[in-house]
Amino acid sequence: MYKYFSIRFSVFFLIAAVLALSGCANLPKPNDGGQATSESANTSTTEADTIDYGILPAINSSAQSERRAAWMNDGNLWHYIAARFTLPIPDNARIQTQLAFYASHIDYLQRVTERASPYLHMIVKDLQENDLPLELALLPIVESAYRPEAVSTSNAAGIWQFIPSTGTHFGLQRTTWYDGRRDIKASTEAAVQYFSRLRVMFNDDWPVIIASYNGGEGTLQKAVDYNQSKGLPTDFWSLTKISQETADYPARLYALIIIFSNPEKFGFNPYPVPNASVLTEIKLNKPINLSKLASLTGVSHEELYRLNPGFDKLITGPTSANLLVPKGLADQFTPGAMEAAEKSAIDWGRYTLRRGDNFHKVAYRYGCDADELIKVNRLSSAYARPGETILVPLGRGEKARMASGADQMYTVQTGDSLWGLARRFNMELADLQHMNGLKAKEEIKPGQKLVVASVNRQPAQAHAARVVLKTPLAPHQAQAVVLKTKSRGANHYTVKKGDTLWNVAQRFSTTVTQIALANRIKTNEALKPGQILVIASQ
Repeated sequence: MYKYFSIRFSVFFLIAAVLALSGCANLPKPNDGGQATSESANTSTTEADTIDYGILPAINSSAQSERRAAWMNDGNLWHYIAARFTLPIPDNARIQTQLAFYASHIDYLQRVTERASPYLHMIVKDLQENDLPLELALLPIVESAYRPEAVSTSNAAGIWQFIPSTGTHFGLQRTTWYDGRRDIKASTEAAVQYFSRLRVMFNDDWPVIIASYNGGEGTLQKAVDYNQSKGLPTDFWSLTKISQETADYPARLYALIIIFSNPEKFGFNPYPVPNASVLTEIKLNKPINLSKLASLTGVSHEELYRLNPGFDKLITGPTSANLLVPKGLADQFTPGAMEAAEKSAIDWGRYTLRRGDNFHKVAYRYGCDADELIKVNRLSSAYARPGETILVPLGRGEKARMASGADQMYTVQTGDSLWGLARRFNMELADLQHMNGLKAKEEIKPGQKLVVASVNRQPAQAHAARVVLKTPLAPHQAQAVVLKTKSRGANHYTVKKGDTLWNVAQRFSTTVTQIALANRIKTNEALKPGQILVIASQ
């Protein structure tokens, strides 16, 4: 029995009762379980019935040979792919239904081919190197319409639509800063691994392999076993113990193969993609500010994000990563530009949103504005979700040094006014409005929660975990700090379960750097229960 990795992929033309991908909302949905509107369906069915199957790669003919010869080396990557299609095309009603639907949405397919253009060469290269059919380069059209940001209601993400558990199984990491399921290169490598596994499992039975990617190998194996036990045919098209979505899934891919093999027949003009590598990789060993890097290299922020959608925020995070950049601009990513982008990422910390927070309040607290927070965290809306971790700037003047505890929540009472509260808490009216995201003439209501300055507010350490510390001190400097610590005397602290360097530093009103230097450990080192730490006396 094959282990079933549950993969639920949403497709942009799913029948009623099947969940649709949010990333494919622009494509009209067919009526009546996969049928197009009556007018377009009739037209497309007529076209489908007159297809010249002789040009399809699975059928040997002079027309096919001519087409292949013309397409092999004309420089158009879509032609290159189609000239090397190898999967036989079954002739059945399921494929004809999907073909009619796609044929009625050719404009949509043309937009999708443009969206795929930056990634296509890399995907084709990976498929070829792993001896997989190039038809699979069309599968992200079915899965996500080549939208890296596409997320289904079952939390499948990226162009290959991996759910979290399957993504983790195939090595796709997920952190505060990064989701490998949306990383084009990493997710493609994971999909290649999965298909390589499935082709061995199902002995190159490609309709079953393709359906397994959608429904799971366990489900398909059970369906095959059931037919076998009943003396029924075990080819994919004869299987009955699978969902309608999985039953239609290979038909959708085969319909695309037909259209890409004979584009003129359908009035289809795929976006011309050069048959050449257009991207190069840069190794990141430290966090960088992507927005800063874009401004220094001449690559637009939108393009840098489009090529690297795996990064959830504009700060790439502390772990090593790869950055895809346009080959033509690679020489702009100089050591100087990279160093400046690294420095720009240093003074950012993590803050977990709490009940009552909004981005105006948090921005005021950390000395920035709400728009910057939303941009840096790549948020699609300004709604602050309690429990969500965001990046905030550290060290931006007095406001940035104020702990959230240095402000206080105030519940508006009957008779309160903004002017009166500003006076009571020794604040400027404009500051009170700004930190609560209030418009100039907006009224407050009894029961409303406001952030107000504490009457006895004192500067304090910002309650945000620093993303990365500055470059460590040189050995002679570190030794000097250790000697200074010893000369002042020190406490000894036994680490408890759940302790981190950051919360221990907070407890003793010191810094992570001081503790790390005094104990000769790294600033990002994990603590172990029972470990003894030297804490400098203050």
